[in-house]
Amino acid sequence: MVVTSENLKAALSDQIKTWPTQPGVYIMKDVTGRILYVGKAKNLKNRIRSYFQAPEKLTPKTRVLVKKIYQLEFTVTHTELEALLLECNLIKKHRPRYNVRLKDDKNYPYVVLDFTHPFPQFRVTRKISPSPALRYFGPFSGGIRDISRFLLKTFQIRDCSDSKFKNRNRPCLNYEIGTCTAPCVDYVSQTDYAKQVEEAILFLKGRKQALVQTLRKQMQDASDKWEYEKAKSIRDKISAIDRITEKQNAVLTEKQRDIDVIGVFEGDQELSIAVLFIRNGFLTGRRTLKIPVTLDSIEQTILEFLQQFYLVSLIPDEIWVATDFEERLLLEKMLGERSQKKISIRVPRTEQPLRLLGMAYENAKLIYLDQKNKTAISGADELQRVLNLPEVPQTIEGIDVSNLQGKNPAIALVHFSDERPLKSRYRLYYPKTVEGQNDFAMIHEVVTRRFSKPDPPPPDLLLIDGGKGQLASAERALKNLGVEIPILALAKSRTKSAFTRKNVEKTEERIFIPNRKNPIILKETNPALRLLQQVRDEAHRFSVVSHRRRRKKMMLDESILKDIPGIGEATRLKLLKQLGSLTAVSEAGFETLIDAGLTRSQAEAVLDGLSKRTGEEE
Repeated sequence: MVVTSENLKAALSDQIKTWPTQPGVYIMKDVTGRILYVGKAKNLKNRIRSYFQAPEKLTPKTRVLVKKIYQLEFTVTHTELEALLLECNLIKKHRPRYNVRLKDDKNYPYVVLDFTHPFPQFRVTRKISPSPALRYFGPFSGGIRDISRFLLKTFQIRDCSDSKFKNRNRPCLNYEIGTCTAPCVDYVSQTDYAKQVEEAILFLKGRKQALVQTLRKQMQDASDKWEYEKAKSIRDKISAIDRITEKQNAVLTEKQRDIDVIGVFEGDQELSIAVLFIRNGFLTGRRTLKIPVTLDSIEQTILEFLQQFYLVSLIPDEIWVATDFEERLLLEKMLGERSQKKISIRVPRTEQPLRLLGMAYENAKLIYLDQKNKTAISGADELQRVLNLPEVPQTIEGIDVSNLQGKNPAIALVHFSDERPLKSRYRLYYPKTVEGQNDFAMIHEVVTRRFSKPDPPPPDLLLIDGGKGQLASAERALKNLGVEIPILALAKSRTKSAFTRKNVEKTEERIFIPNRKNPIILKETNPALRLLQQVRDEAHRFSVVSHRRRRKKMMLDESILKDIPGIGEATRLKLLKQLGSLTAVSEAGFETLIDAGLTRSQAEAVLDGLSKRTGEEE
């Protein structure tokens, strides 16, 4: 069900009485259709109504959100668990502004053994793909290369792809240097290879004592049979295991379990979180994150964090937290369903676990204070102050036009999230309605094309590379679409009376914003200017690289068409512009070429010339 109105409170007064009281998920959107927040509720009617109570009863962040709401959607579920699962997936998919947003690209590496093949493969990965044929170990916060080398040298498990394995007819270099037993060419039986894998699993699970006992027995058996070379090899393996584990200290006497210990330190409108990874009683690593406090409470923020964190991380047997929260048991069920095993989220009260929780808390606190001391105000925070924005711009998009005398123009759009480039959101546009060199018209066209659809959602700030004219073109496009987002233009520094005297005077970078006559001038060291320059320069780099690539391809296409009799330069350019590429020209039929503006004789010449070239290439 969808409820929309420019005055949502008025619409609610008529409709709230009929809204469901069942559990479910609700989605809040702004006027552009961008998802602002995804939440779940035991009682949808009561939960949604709570957002529209007296403003003084809401948190400052919630008040800002409520002012932006234009549309509400909700989905009823049978149970709270279904609501929690749906909420988690929607947050992961849409990454709403007011929910906890974790990035996948910072995951620590895991070791995975792939059992889809009779001879399992070893590899390192940063992504978890649930499958009964894959066994994950970790995460490892550091030294993954050393661990990989150790595993290959000590247990000699293959790390080649299945395709390479299948096509080998003689051992590869790994066999020659002693890091693989060459199962690809039957130098080792499947039974013996399985023993290698079992030993590696014991090591990765931290069961050193059981592994060493097994190896000592093998060494004794080999010695009894006078197989002294084999016994020596096993002895060296035991020594290697002792060396790599001698620096590890057990932090828990009770072992055989994987445990994550969560420490939380509350900072200024954000939480610093440390996760300690305990594997079989040993501390194998940690991860630290900083996240803003969400709308409702710290408890809700921690719940959302755990939901999102274990979407992309291996779920341990137990998760330890310092304080209980209302939906702990519900989260246990959700993580249990996802991992297909029993999960326990505990609030320990005994000495050893409390000591580890204290360690996690101190890690979270130290990371927060260290980063606060090292970094002054961030570029995004300073942008909010300088531009008087309602919120800190967490997402910024930059647009840059690149062309050479109006030929082969390319317009690049780059996307920054939390002051870092997000290349999966980069886009490259080629003008469809603009003739010649007209940067203003191209910016107007690209802004129109970019924001005419709600997906992907608009950024918190739009940057145009240029001055007042480019800014005005983008403004007109946004106004025509009815889209309201903060926008600015950044003009490069320039020199006065360049090359006319030795002492050339240089101007600063200029920031143009709507409804202001004079540009904003910031110091070169200002973090806001640094961030804008980074976005602008990245857009320019992406634009230039893409432009050069396209121009090179066009020149190649032109050179091929140049050899066709009766096709001059103007016809070549017209044909490539109409159809887009030489590939499209070669796939076009006679009528398509006529529609592109060629005469009958020219179309026949093109088809004949390209067919001859194809025959030569074959």
